[in-house]
Amino acid sequence: MTIWQSATLEEVEQLLADGLAAVHPLHRQKFDAIRITSRSVPVADTPGEFVYVVAEYQEQLLYYSDIEDGWELGVPNLRGGISSRGCNQLELSHVMHLIFGDPDS
Repeated sequence: MTIWQSATLEEVEQLLADGLAAVHPLHRQKFDAIRITSRSVPVADTPGEFVYVVAEYQEQLLYYSDIEDGWELGVPNLRGGISSRGCNQLELSHVMHLIFGDPDS
């Protein structure tokens, strides 16, 4: 049996770098404008759980959830964390399309 371990900041940074290498150059450029220093924030409805936030866009946090193994957008709560973790398991390219639209249009 394999024991699950939470992702490290270094692992999330590598996932981010890999994901950015695969997105459209226009999305990469737009992402640079919203990127922040990556940080962990708590998930309020799951004590002890946290996610890594890598960007802020229109009052939303772009974060990686190692439990869902994907990227998600969430609204920060009053404590700076998120109230609950999304379950979309999105690839970074999908999130880029959600927030920036189709780069070819």
